[in-house]
Amino acid sequence: MRMELLYCEAAVPAGFPVPAVDYPEEKVDLTLQLIRHPGSTFLVESSGDSMMGAFIPPRARLIVDRSLVPVNGNIVVALLNGEFTVKFFKKNDHSCWLVPANSKYPEIRITADMDMQVWGVVTHIITDTQDLRCCMR
Repeated sequence: MRMELLYCEAAVPAGFPVPAVDYPEEKVDLTLQLIRHPGSTFLVESSGDSMMGAFIPPRARLIVDRSLVPVNGNIVVALLNGEFTVKFFKKNDHSCWLVPANSKYPEIRITADMDMQVWGVVTHIITDTQDLRCCMR
């Protein structure tokens, strides 16, 4: 299914307001904008608050691409000891970590006795802005 929305090419400043001007509008297909590899992309809903600092509140929908190889700083969906989680990916020559974006939670250092698989890299976050209110506290 394709979904097209009107798109205004003018950037909306997040700083000081600028006078409104009429801009030509075109239609943009969100599928083409958000999904680079349709055959390896899936959508999943988040839960919990460990990624609030990355603007991923509970009920956010994450577009995840399984064809991408994670690099440091990517947000990933991982299967850790049989349970799914979403975290930042961090790796060096000696270790790998899954890092939350909420200081209430510790980093998870992956050890040899753990079973961890990265299921994909989060490419986009779709959220209801009302769910972000808790990020502002």
